[in-house]
Amino acid sequence: MGSSAADLAIRHWNATPLYISEEERYGFYPWLPEAAEFSGHRGERVLEIGCGTGCDLLQFAKHGAIATGVDITPTHLRLARQRVANLATVVEADGRSLPFPDGSFDYVYSHGVLHHSDEPRKIVEEIFRMLRPGGRFNVHVYALISYDTLWALLRHGRDWKLHIENSPDPVHIDLNTAGSLRNLFAPARLQITKHQCRPSELLAPWFGWFLVAKGQRP
Repeated sequence: MGSSAADLAIRHWNATPLYISEEERYGFYPWLPEAAEFSGHRGERVLEIGCGTGCDLLQFAKHGAIATGVDITPTHLRLARQRVANLATVVEADGRSLPFPDGSFDYVYSHGVLHHSDEPRKIVEEIFRMLRPGGRFNVHVYALISYDTLWALLRHGRDWKLHIENSPDPVHIDLNTAGSLRNLFAPARLQITKHQCRPSELLAPWFGWFLVAKGQRP
């Protein structure tokens, strides 16, 4: 991330770390295990960029992946290491400049991270660099056109972005469309779906809060 966005993220999640149980997380995001492909990477080298407190990272490890997670927030790093114990590796690192050789991973995953960066293309370039030839990525970001966007705007007005995360402390947030993601990840070809619509998941393809972009290293 750029320095201002990174500093905001570190301050935000050091003060209010996002630590919830597996039951809570996948109860709130019932679509996530399938969308993230937790069970589909046994024996593969999986990297999670922005692993937070390690809940998703642990799922990859439980299903047999050789899982590594990176994060920039000290409190999240500590809690992630406690959660995953010896089942996965947790490394302090910035997604813009990762401390691994080219082609180190088969699969790169990131949920809810790129939209907090003011230099997302640098992270995308690192995703491409991390992947072996033929390796795949799976990135989840907030959608501009969504029920959650409208609900927050109507409820909180122009300060609505302060009410998206788990505290009102400021944090950088970008909203995306399928088109902006295709531009961001060019020249990779993306498969994009939408998920998480509060009134009904049946509406998620049109009004979902998360855009899920999957593709292969170009």
